[in-house]
Amino acid sequence: MITTLDTPIVCPVLIGRAPQLAMLERLIAEVHQSHGHVVLIAGEAGIGKSRLVLETKARAIDQGFSVLQGRCFEPDRALPFAPLLDLLRDVLATPLATALATALRPAGAELVRLFPELVEILPVGGPESPSEPEQEKRHLFQALTQVLRHMAANQPLLLVIEDIHWSDEASLEFLLFFARRIVTQPILLLLTCRSEEIHPGLSHFLA
Repeated sequence: MITTLDTPIVCPVLIGRAPQLAMLERLIAEVHQSHGHVVLIAGEAGIGKSRLVLETKARAIDQGFSVLQGRCFEPDRALPFAPLLDLLRDVLATPLATALATALRPAGAELVRLFPELVEILPVGGPESPSEPEQEKRHLFQALTQVLRHMAANQPLLLVIEDIHWSDEASLEFLLFFARRIVTQPILLLLTCRSEEIHPGLSHFLA
């Protein structure tokens, strides 16, 4: 006889991760005091990275954090900003969208290029003069950083990006840019990757 389950079975006790959880709880407390941190959880496939992320999210929510989460998939390596697109589209589907639009109006042009659906709540002027690709990319990075810092202004933020071994190069470049700018912000950036799938681009990012 075959029994089907509507929900997955998850052991309520996380076994063998007490030191890691203690460290993450300490970092959550520090982030609450506007000391931003970046954490990388690396290991082989199936070792329990996602379960550790789940426990971290639960503890952060208990401490009053808001949580944003994105995930990389293998085909995404050819799609610029794929994990960030998913993550911020979730934000745009909430009542926060209107409040964010007011704060982000100065960065509207850069954001609308990345998120065309923003044009309805973030009107921009006529076509701008083309800029150098590196300058345009920097403006975009600054706009995305402004979005996330604005979200963390009233409530500490846990930002999770899973499976960055499948991330596109543009997202890795942004994450490095962003990580350098959260030292004094109430933001915890939590990343996961498979240690056996670290490619040269990711190795450079980790270094």
